[in-house]
Amino acid sequence: MKLSFLIFLLSFLSFSQNSKTFKIVDQSDNTPVAFANIIFNDDVYSGTISDIDGLFKIPSDVKKITISYIGYESQTLNINDLKTNVIRLQQKISALDEVVINSNENPAHRIIRNAVKNKDINNPERLNAFTYTSYDKIFIDTEGIEVKEDTLNEIGEFFDKSYLFITETVAKHKHMKPGFSEDSIIATRSSGFKSPQFAVLANALQPFSFYEEYINLFETDYLNPISKGSTKKYKFKIEDEYLRGKDTIFAISFEPNANRNFEGLKGLVYINSNTYAVQSVDATTYNSGRITVAIQQKYNYLEETQWFPEQLNFQIDIGDDSGTFKESFGVFRYVGKSYLSDIDLNPLLDKKDFSVLPLGVQKKATQKDSIFWKSARRDTLSIKETQTYKIIDSIGDKLNFDKIATLSADLSKGKIPLKYVDIDISKSLIVNKHENLRLGLGLYTNDDLFENVSLGGFAGYGFKDSEWKYGGSIEYDVPSKKDISLTFSYENNLKEVGRPFSDRSLTLFNFRNLIAERMDKIESFDFKTDMKLFRNIDWSVGITRAKTTPLYNYQYNNGSGVVTQYNTTELHIGLRYFVNEKLTNMFNSVFRLDSDDPVFNLNYTRGFSNLFGSDFSYNKIQFTMDDSFRIKGLGKMSYRIDAGYIDSSVPYGQLFTGEGSFDDGLPYVFNNYFQTVQPYEFLSDRYVHLFTEHNFGTLFNNKGYFTPEIVLHNNIGIGDLAHPEHHQNIRFSTKQELFLETGLELRNLLKFPMMNMGYFSFGVGGFYRYGYHNLPKSSDNFVFKFSTGFTFK
Repeated sequence: MKLSFLIFLLSFLSFSQNSKTFKIVDQSDNTPVAFANIIFNDDVYSGTISDIDGLFKIPSDVKKITISYIGYESQTLNINDLKTNVIRLQQKISALDEVVINSNENPAHRIIRNAVKNKDINNPERLNAFTYTSYDKIFIDTEGIEVKEDTLNEIGEFFDKSYLFITETVAKHKHMKPGFSEDSIIATRSSGFKSPQFAVLANALQPFSFYEEYINLFETDYLNPISKGSTKKYKFKIEDEYLRGKDTIFAISFEPNANRNFEGLKGLVYINSNTYAVQSVDATTYNSGRITVAIQQKYNYLEETQWFPEQLNFQIDIGDDSGTFKESFGVFRYVGKSYLSDIDLNPLLDKKDFSVLPLGVQKKATQKDSIFWKSARRDTLSIKETQTYKIIDSIGDKLNFDKIATLSADLSKGKIPLKYVDIDISKSLIVNKHENLRLGLGLYTNDDLFENVSLGGFAGYGFKDSEWKYGGSIEYDVPSKKDISLTFSYENNLKEVGRPFSDRSLTLFNFRNLIAERMDKIESFDFKTDMKLFRNIDWSVGITRAKTTPLYNYQYNNGSGVVTQYNTTELHIGLRYFVNEKLTNMFNSVFRLDSDDPVFNLNYTRGFSNLFGSDFSYNKIQFTMDDSFRIKGLGKMSYRIDAGYIDSSVPYGQLFTGEGSFDDGLPYVFNNYFQTVQPYEFLSDRYVHLFTEHNFGTLFNNKGYFTPEIVLHNNIGIGDLAHPEHHQNIRFSTKQELFLETGLELRNLLKFPMMNMGYFSFGVGGFYRYGYHNLPKSSDNFVFKFSTGFTFK
């Protein structure tokens, strides 16, 4: 049997004739009817609209109301005849008629164009500054799971009474141009957790306003129906018009045209003739595969000057409710509600009012009593929500959810926590072509033993080179709001040639390490500090003393003698700048949210000769910039600019190489590498690379196992080497002339379902090198590769 239950149930237990608050719900499933039109006393100019929860209020002099909503039967009700404040609407049996346009233009298009024209004045995010307080509620549920007969009653009783999870948060938000933003968590509680070390804001999972060209939902960009040229992309229809005083509210339905070539939305948008602003919107992702996202937004006209959000809801359904996997895994539903209050459109803010980390949890945020929560909520908790706290709190107490949550956070950072120590997974299993397989163990103390201090080490044995690698470190996290750490370490380890010392890890988490082969043996002492002293900027400073032994046939000879082993002493300074950086603080750790905004990375290394026995003096600079942007109707362009420079002659291992990724044993598409270049084919002490990929989107706009995306790659590079004669007994080329390659990749060519949550995808790509660096044999210039990924569509 299939287990079904209501996803949301909110009923009022008592009703008073003096009450002036009502709720409109669907008669069949009790879900709220948002944005229904209510007319007072037969006066079409007087009335209101239900909010996202179906709630509306009436003045005391209203004796009769008329309720209408698209797709439902209209009702006219006398207030004195009502015996409950829950009003149920019956859906119409007949489908809506298709729009018939008798003139040369769809009348909805004029309204949409006016809304687009006024986006800048109506978009609240264009304000110089604003503050508000939000109450957020999120719950997680599931439906459609098939269970065995003997467990049905027990499980069914559980799901009838409780959600899987619920959390509530109260936060104070402040915003100021040009990108200063901060959330201070005043209160938070989560079912199953005694002292949750996290806070989830519902409005962080959807756009704050419905005015950007693309609406980003669950890592996918959907073309906004309120965007330039949208009348050629979407079908619009005026479904209704409401009069409110001197203003008119237009209810307009929208969905993508049949021949669409973009990710689109469908739903209803309500445009107010007062500046043609979005007054409310109810939108759902269109044809979005195993994940469906729905958002609802309601705006209020504040201070007779600005439309501003007052309610923001979302719902994410993961899983196909009609697929063959539904019986086993069901559909997970993630629902969030956000209510904004205490809105200030002209606060006196300064840069000093914003902390470095934009999300902070106040010390007593988890200790608020029931009186506080009653005053903070928009309304009382439903019976099911109340039961969720009782049932899940009991389960969480027995299973120690707080400890499990900490475990999950540690696992995301590559650690397995034990009592007093953590196992570092990245130090325990390593695979590359030099060692084949390295097995070992990395153990580091955690806060159970020393708070803010981690002491430990690692050891591992490579089965191909028959060598042990080992090291140890002590790390101190400075208690502050600026995310500062100090680390001292010793290592006897390997480093792939051509990599900066700050990127010497051979962890499995970097797939490119599987084809790493040319290694230096490094014995090093290293001190560094990582910190975030400024917004949007991460920076690190360190000093390293290292002894390097090449593990390949090589000699360095600059005229002063042959060198096969050498010492270096280096000062490292690293800066990373994130445009429009978005961070979250969870489980006492800072996580960065993915973004298409530019990221700048600058690393400077200064080598000192004769300092602690160092053999070389040099300056080394490496710079990268990553960025992505959309071209309307043509897909998404992503690119990386990569450049480096060394001002002196240094040994092979300190130079730039390894930008190639073609390996016969693993012909995989590695982003931001040359696909037709073998590792270590080129050598340089100065270079500039440009890697670009343009994703045109899907070939076919349908769900299923075959929805390939066309991706065009173009990679360009040039470089030079001042003294190639200094590097002996090793083969290499230089890029003194422009290197060119182009490729075409088909992503998601084949897809395989994964637990009804999405698809594991398989793709292929062909790449061709040409120009000055093309190879004599034409077939050698062509490389065939495969790619993998995960997608919800």
